[in-house]
Amino acid sequence: MSNRQKQRVIVTGGSKGLGRGISLAFAKSGASVVIADVDSDAGERCAREINDLGGNALFVYTDVSSIDDVKNLFEQSHQFHGGVDVLVNNAGIAHGPNSERHFLKTDYVMWDNLMKVHLYGLYYCSQEAAKSMVRQGDGGVIINMSSGGATKAHRNRVAYDATKGAIEAATRAMALDLAPRKIRVNAVMPGAMEVESRTSVGEETSPADVIPLGRLGTPQDVGQAVHFLASPEASYITGHVLVVDGGLTSQLRPPKMDANVEVHFDEVEL
Repeated sequence: MSNRQKQRVIVTGGSKGLGRGISLAFAKSGASVVIADVDSDAGERCAREINDLGGNALFVYTDVSSIDDVKNLFEQSHQFHGGVDVLVNNAGIAHGPNSERHFLKTDYVMWDNLMKVHLYGLYYCSQEAAKSMVRQGDGGVIINMSSGGATKAHRNRVAYDATKGAIEAATRAMALDLAPRKIRVNAVMPGAMEVESRTSVGEETSPADVIPLGRLGTPQDVGQAVHFLASPEASYITGHVLVVDGGLTSQLRPPKMDANVEVHFDEVEL
């Protein structure tokens, strides 16, 4: 584990969007990457992209809400690169018709699906990874994916936000349980990303109107943050949620709402 070049990594939901950014970040550092996803075409394509660049990647079809699929994932991963040093729990149900609905219209199916993928999936994968890491005896890293909805509610996303709040609570509790085994557990909270629809910041709104750094985040931004948390430089960090949102959640109000506070930096004397 001290040499990141030899890390054996599993990324769930690792074939496209933020997951692809995470998979590529590890592959570029020399890690061996297993990509787990329900999108076989995207998964095979991402693994092929990494291998064509001289990396070492394998795609394994995995529905993280299925314990049988998860067990198969870890069996395939062990056959491929002999163990697991890093697990990234990135699989999830994106914002959209499968995760956005007023609470009074949220049915059992939507609630159950979000709980199964976000929470059961995290539990199944994390426990399998932790057991492997304990057997290996060298510690390891588990990284979960949170959301701004864990601490600041969205309208029409009660079920989604509930799962993300639970993920942060699980991250802290897992970190305590696994610390004696030298297994670190952290989470990353991405903000509004280029891979999402414009509705994440509003149809008529530019990123500069709501994000202090003036742009949407990218899969590369998130990939680099996740890679850092798995690196030796983060060896004393556990139970932490790393916010990667360009300052979005640090503000009381978006800049556009502060009508009486207009600052043009080219006019400010420094």
